[in-house]
Amino acid sequence: MRPIVIEGTKYSPRIELNGDGQMSFEGRSLMEDPNTFYKPVFQWVRQQSFDMLNLEMKLEYLNTSSTKQIFSLITEIYEHTGIKNMHIDWFYEEDDEDSLELGKEIESLMDIPFDFYKFPEEAA
Repeated sequence: MRPIVIEGTKYSPRIELNGDGQMSFEGRSLMEDPNTFYKPVFQWVRQQSFDMLNLEMKLEYLNTSSTKQIFSLITEIYEHTGIKNMHIDWFYEEDDEDSLELGKEIESLMDIPFDFYKFPEEAA
């Protein structure tokens, strides 16, 4: 299970996919073509088998098309027969109710345990 690290940019998140069942996303997801950006992540997930997968989402901003990709990715993991259990740590900036609502909506649609954590907004 080859780990993957995709370095973040001003418009894309830093992503770490580890062979031990740990996935993390951090930063912003504002790219115009998130399908192409997230394609290697989907491919990696499809090749994995874990008793437990932990996903840490700490995205300070997602555009609409990125939100669709994140939802599709979580759905893909949830439906993957090689991944038996999944847990999501959903981080949101303390004043970002939209991000919290997105996480709560995804949690309500799937039988996946979520933990929600506030983090302070970073100064620009």
